[in-house]
Amino acid sequence: MEEPKKSLRFSPRVETRLNLADMKRLDDAAKAAGKTRADFSRQALLWYLDNQEKLTADDREAEVAQAIRYATDQHIKATHQGVDRICKMLARQGAAIGTLYELSWMALPDDENARAAFEAAANTAKQKMRKHVERDEADLATRTKKVVTSP
Repeated sequence: MEEPKKSLRFSPRVETRLNLADMKRLDDAAKAAGKTRADFSRQALLWYLDNQEKLTADDREAEVAQAIRYATDQHIKATHQGVDRICKMLARQGAAIGTLYELSWMALPDDENARAAFEAAANTAKQKMRKHVERDEADLATRTKKVVTSP
């Protein structure tokens, strides 16, 4: 009677070279996993092949996240520069208005009625400015809230 032939399965060999430090790391990891060097290497290689697409996608996601972070940083930087410019312009405008106020006050005749009229006009102007600022702040708060809460 003839012995049944064992099925021959073609399993090509894969070889690679590692430096001594990496070979020690491989041996230590295989030993910790309770596997031979070949079994551990085979398992690691198969895991990598199974997960290569996910790893590539993760790399792409990391690049996109980095681009978004850069764009956001640039946007914030530009916003801060705009705010700084507006603040400097307002400071210059405030100084100019203060100068005009002082010059107008100094040019008034030495008359109590003229000074009272000037102060009344200045107070009226301040009240109008406060009203405009409050309205503008409320409008800005509403528009900002829409931007922040929109999907």
